Amino acid sequence: MGRNLDERLKMNLSSLVSRLSSKLFWWLFFATLVIALPFLLWNGKSESMSYREMACVFEERAPGCLDSISDWHAGLAYFDSSVAATHDTLQSLKNLLWQFWNIEFAGAGEAAVAKDAVLPLRVLANKRSGCMGLSWLALMVAQSRGLPLDAILLPGHVFLRYGSSDSFVNLEPNRRGFTYTDEEYREKYKKGPWTGLEFKPLETRQFIGLAAFDIGNLYLENDIPRALTWYRMAEEFFPEYPGIEANQSIAKNRLPNPF
Repeated sequence: MGRNLDERLKMNLSSLVSRLSSKLFWWLFFATLVIALPFLLWNGKSESMSYREMACVFEERAPGCLDSISDWHAGLAYFDSSVAATHDTLQSLKNLLWQFWNIEFAGAGEAAVAKDAVLPLRVLANKRSGCMGLSWLALMVAQSRGLPLDAILLPGHVFLRYGSSDSFVNLEPNRRGFTYTDEEYREKYKKGPWTGLEFKPLETRQFIGLAAFDIGNLYLENDIPRALTWYRMAEEFFPEYPGIEANQSIAKNRLPNPF
């Protein structure tokens, strides 16, 4: 009887280890896939990177996942009909974001940098956002419709700029498209830290790298390996951003055996 009990315990333990190993394998597989897919979808040229595909990849979904999201298609249809009626692409974009989709500011602090406020598909579903999520969603629309829209970096913030270098309008994502001048932004964020990258349109790869950096920061306190994985993606896409290296160093120093 004792032998049978020992055998059953061994079998149960073996089964448990097998299940845990399986779960660990799939977790590692999907984590690796999330990081690998952006590189597979990018050929080294910023213009080849798609905000729409990356929105899906960051959610561990197929790159064409927007095809099945009704809110996205309804929004584009609204935008098209508005442009046809008014011939005003800027106002149509603002109406889409803050009237038709009615995206609200999630709030200052942690709420603005949570995954639900950074990842555009969640923003579209929940109708709440921080500066990154709203900007990403707007850039997806702009890329779909060929609009002259850029994300502009500030210390700890991004805003949107519509138009050309000679004639543009700034749109504040956290205030339903309110327009601040560059001078007002400089005054508002004068404490910095400034990197030299501010007030320059972010390339697609840079914006995606910044989003990966923000996601990595969410894991910096409680899941260092995952934070470092996201920082690795951020570093690949936006190596010129100094905050990435700084937070990588913090994360590595918190590991049991620092690199």
